[in-house]
Amino acid sequence: MIVSSFFPGRIRLRAEVLKDSDISAALRKAVGNHPAIKSIEHNLKTGSVLIEYTQELLPMEKINAMQAELLELNRMTMFYSGKNKNEILEKIAALDSQINS
Repeated sequence: MIVSSFFPGRIRLRAEVLKDSDISAALRKAVGNHPAIKSIEHNLKTGSVLIEYTQELLPMEKINAMQAELLELNRMTMFYSGKNKNEILEKIAALDSQINS
C-alpha cells in the first residue's frame, strides 16, 4: 500500500489489494469506526481509498503508536496474491481494535 497523497486531514492510499472488495470493506470498517473520520471514498476499480478526517481528533501520536502494525500490514499487502487474504483480514481486524480503543 502506498500513500499517494497526504495533507493533514486527508490521506489517499493506493494498492492492488484495495481492488479486493472484502479487504477494502474491512479496511473501511476499521478506519470508518473512528470518530475522527469525516468520509471515506473508495474506488474499487483503481484500488484507491481517500480518507478525510478531523486532524484534532486523530493526533499523530496515535498514528505513530501503530507504526509497527501499519508497516506489517503494508508488507503483507505488497505480496498479496489471494493466498494471504485471511492473514490480511486478521491484521486489519487487529488494527480495528487498536484504532478504536
